[in-house]
Amino acid sequence: MAHIEIWHRCPVCNRTHKSHGDAIACRNGHPPKAEKWAVGKGGKAVIIFNNYHPDSIHGINGALREADLSDIIAVRKVQLEEMMKGKSND
Repeated sequence: MAHIEIWHRCPVCNRTHKSHGDAIACRNGHPPKAEKWAVGKGGKAVIIFNNYHPDSIHGINGALREADLSDIIAVRKVQLEEMMKGKSND
């Protein structure tokens, strides 16, 4: 006959363990993951991925640009127009 077992899953590696303590020990044994984020003046953050082209949205240049742009469409439109004017003056 079937029965119920309680398995405790490590939130980092997703392995199951028979006891809560074993799952906690497994979780604590994993090294922390470092992530790169571009943070704008207003606190907006965009993650930077190493395998993306530098000018794409999640590349280093694109993320820095995106972090400084507003999420409000009207404000963003004005900011993008100003950026384009600045590039044409260079």
